[in-house]
Amino acid sequence: MSSTRARVIAGVRILIGIGFLWTGIRMLMNHDLLFGGLLHRLSETGGPVRFYRENFLRYIERYETAVVYLSAAANIGAGFFFLTGTLISLTSLGAAALVLNYGLASSAGNWPRMLAHVVAALLLVALGWLGAGLTWGVDGWLIQRFQDWLVLFPLRRKAPGKKE
Repeated sequence: MSSTRARVIAGVRILIGIGFLWTGIRMLMNHDLLFGGLLHRLSETGGPVRFYRENFLRYIERYETAVVYLSAAANIGAGFFFLTGTLISLTSLGAAALVLNYGLASSAGNWPRMLAHVVAALLLVALGWLGAGLTWGVDGWLIQRFQDWLVLFPLRRKAPGKKE
């Protein structure tokens, strides 16, 4: 992979990390959301798609505050890992699942919104597959000390540019 391309990918990874961190912090600072406002907020954004509402959201109603705290922690964790370039392959899958979860929870009747969440999730997986943490990230340091597949699991076995 060319040096310029690797730096652009690392820059995108860092910006995504800042976005996840900011989203998590905003969730923790929003008292309306923290104390019983999750389902109300989801209905304002379009609400959950039907099967998601029936099979998942109806069970979390009494645990809304805990779900918001867990979601904020997941965002902050993903942001930290993207920002530092740590275990990006695994982090990208977790972050993609988080983004798809948000799409299912807020995109009823709004297919362009759901499509945007799917595209964002695919971008996150692509960053993991491209080895976005190898440049300006902890993954680059880890790959020198451990076998490639340990650092790049589960999306890659070898670092880009190395022969299988």
